Amino acid sequence: MTLLIRPARAGEGQALYDVTAAAIRGLAAGHYAPAQIGAWMDGRDAAQYEEVIAAGTVRVAEAGGVIFGFVDTAPGVVTRLFVRPEAAGAGLGRRLLEIGVAAAWLEERVRLEATLNAAPFYARCGFVEISRGIYAHPRGGLPVEVVNMELRLTP
Repeated sequence: MTLLIRPARAGEGQALYDVTAAAIRGLAAGHYAPAQIGAWMDGRDAAQYEEVIAAGTVRVAEAGGVIFGFVDTAPGVVTRLFVRPEAAGAGLGRRLLEIGVAAAWLEERVRLEATLNAAPFYARCGFVEISRGIYAHPRGGLPVEVVNMELRLTP
């Protein structure tokens, strides 16, 4: 299977929503309470992801017409990186992260908020923990613990 990394297109909001939901259910279980997992996507929908796509900062990994993961950025920040559970561990997350870091590069560092299950992955990619926090999505869901991390791009 050959993956194509490309900009997200209008109309793919449902696919991004589905990738996010699958990643949370399949990869975050065991790190968060069942109630948190169950409520994580509350208040979110495909329209929210269409808004994100419209900003022009989302890159998706697609194969055979199926989106397996995506990354979104803002200056200095990797804001979202999700991979379907069946694609986890095969290098896709690292490829998307490299694209995200290149796009987000601002001054000397790139920051992100990692879920507890993703923090070890980011650490293997060179990110270091700078603090812990609680994230409460403005559109719903229960608060979740996150690891604030950064990658120094220059010595």
